[in-house]
Amino acid sequence: MLKDAKVPASFGQIRVYEYEMPQDQQPYQISDETVERKFNNLYEQDKCNSLEDGHFMIVASSDSLHLNPQLELQDMPVCEDERIVLFVCGGGFTTSDLPMSKWYYLRMSEELGQRLFVPRYNVAPKHVFPRAVHDVYTACTHLMAQGFKPGNITLCGNSAGGSITVATLLLLNGCKRPMISRCILIAPLLDLTMLQDSWDRNEDNCVLSHIPLSNPKCLSRVYYGPTDDTRLKTLYETFRHPLLSPLFSSELSCLPPLQIQVGEDDTLLDDSRQFAQKINQIHGCVSDCCCCQEHAELITYPGRNHFSILRGKSQLDKVYGSMRRFIQ
Repeated sequence: MLKDAKVPASFGQIRVYEYEMPQDQQPYQISDETVERKFNNLYEQDKCNSLEDGHFMIVASSDSLHLNPQLELQDMPVCEDERIVLFVCGGGFTTSDLPMSKWYYLRMSEELGQRLFVPRYNVAPKHVFPRAVHDVYTACTHLMAQGFKPGNITLCGNSAGGSITVATLLLLNGCKRPMISRCILIAPLLDLTMLQDSWDRNEDNCVLSHIPLSNPKCLSRVYYGPTDDTRLKTLYETFRHPLLSPLFSSELSCLPPLQIQVGEDDTLLDDSRQFAQKINQIHGCVSDCCCCQEHAELITYPGRNHFSILRGKSQLDKVYGSMRRFIQ
């Protein structure tokens, strides 16, 4: 049974370490040849140790876990069946480690009763797609190679990190790697075409403003990097790729059980609603059926937007409480 944390403040230890791509990691297998080539260019550079900027990981361990101090900051299990959370931080694809991170990571470790591993993935505009996905996928395979069992790993991502998280799961499936046990998404960005109705419907209630795909400053285009063909029709086709916009994937049946949390005033609300609905339909779960356990649990918070979903002690208690229940 996971610890039911009651203390609002967290204390513990944090370590940042560098690691290499696991030797058993194989070339990518992606149906789209152009995208596969992008990924495997990074793979070859990584394999030859010529990849610009390395792989870094943060490990956070709350003191409440009472772990062996000689092991708690190592990237290997402290016991045979240790369960951990691999957390993919958001930041609009332009940052992967927020200023509040130390408190945030330690509290999450305490609330969930598990160590937290956070890949500090490389970000745009210096490192464009698919570098962030490659980094997180490599972080996942690294932890498996270090002895963590896939069934003991929960992959969690928020905001832009949610897109990277689901892309990582799709890659694990496509590359015939073992699937992890569970996935948690918090206010995820799952449609980089930016066409969901909630962008306009919630614009006045959410500080995450809508910059359409036609604008070069749109975060989707910053993440993807320069492209020769900027015609809007071509851009929409490009950003419907499942590793960019997981909402449009035809392989969602491979995903593990998910929990999705989002504010009802979030401009990304419809991303979560449609994603959960699509997954539950694939698994034969319908919203009005009380006897069917949904494969994708959707939790919405009235009056909360993209940022206030993680603001305030009472709200965080709700978010962490739902996460804790889900991973038990």
